[in-house]
Amino acid sequence: MKIKDCKFSGIKAGIKKDKFDLGLIYFTEPSTCVAAFTKNLLKSNSIIVSERHLKKTGHIRCIIANSGCANTACGNDGIDITEQICKVLAEKLNLLPEEVLVASTGVIGEPLPKEKILSNLDHLISSLGTGKGKIFNFARAIMTTDTKPKVVYKSLKMKSQKGNILCIAKGAGMIAPDLCLNKQHATMLVFLLTDFLLCREQMEQLMQHIIVPTFNSFSIDGDTSPNDTIFFVTTNISNNVIVKDKEFKELVEHFKIVCEEIVWKLLSDGEGVTKVIKIIIKNSESKNAEKIAKTIANSLLVKTAFHGADPNWGRILSCCGRSNANIDINKINIWIGKHQVVKNGTSNFVKDSLVRKEMKKKFFEIIIDAGNTYCKNLPYSFFTTDLSKEYVEINSQYKT
Repeated sequence: MKIKDCKFSGIKAGIKKDKFDLGLIYFTEPSTCVAAFTKNLLKSNSIIVSERHLKKTGHIRCIIANSGCANTACGNDGIDITEQICKVLAEKLNLLPEEVLVASTGVIGEPLPKEKILSNLDHLISSLGTGKGKIFNFARAIMTTDTKPKVVYKSLKMKSQKGNILCIAKGAGMIAPDLCLNKQHATMLVFLLTDFLLCREQMEQLMQHIIVPTFNSFSIDGDTSPNDTIFFVTTNISNNVIVKDKEFKELVEHFKIVCEEIVWKLLSDGEGVTKVIKIIIKNSESKNAEKIAKTIANSLLVKTAFHGADPNWGRILSCCGRSNANIDINKINIWIGKHQVVKNGTSNFVKDSLVRKEMKKKFFEIIIDAGNTYCKNLPYSFFTTDLSKEYVEINSQYKT
């Protein structure tokens, strides 16, 4: 498990009590990065600084990441502290400050503990290495309420070259990604790395058509974080051949698989999550389908019904009606699992006991036919989770 010309470390720097909390990804050669950030108007200083650096240079050399503090809304000197840390790290690695990117996650209002981070940079650098252990140490360093590190790895051999794809992510709560290429996005942190030498145009295509849509296709609690970040990096290896068009199509599918696997890990390890639900909208224009799906996915009434396996399908129908989607409510058909509970906007009089049995599963589907039979779009899919008492307990005592 490795990416060529890429090293990892994760250490305990004292930001959190006796836990991994500071990580570093170091690229031994200049590497190309395409990034996506949160659309929340409240942005972490780490995002502000990373955006500045990406505008100054066409390549990067390292990413420093921390958990334990969000580096958001923490005073006027927050950006200066972030820049100072980048400058010192760059000096120690013989890099330019703009070749350093930053990612942070934790409590909003908590600044980066400059002295703790600076005093541990030597340890962070000396801990750099390759292999599974180093990768998982980095993954542990970015965890907050996650119960386990989230890593997906794929090694591929293609006609013109062989390479690897590695995705490391964190996120258990405050998860409702709303990402846009090269603009502010959700705290979900994603580090998608490869040693296939893709040109920037191909990377942007992947971001726009595969990576961003995949990470925008789920919600745990409907809250878009000020810190959400995706760093998509390919290491610049001069003796590699850029992937040709036919092979690029094949590579696209592998990136999609990796992203989908990491999303499933994020969903299943969400705060207090006991169930994952796939919402499928058929016979609807894309914009209307997205409105319906997200309204259902983020409804507290629906999510609590999911948790209790309560066959209260009226809440789902009501979400369709208030979603601001351009639909005819009298043409709506709804299935919970294999049971059609709504037919043409009214009850289909299915026994509650049958629906409840379906909803007790750890994974089930909600299918909604919006009735626009003239629409030729493919079905729109969106994932959500239930809302449990444990979620309330975690988030009612987050700082205490």
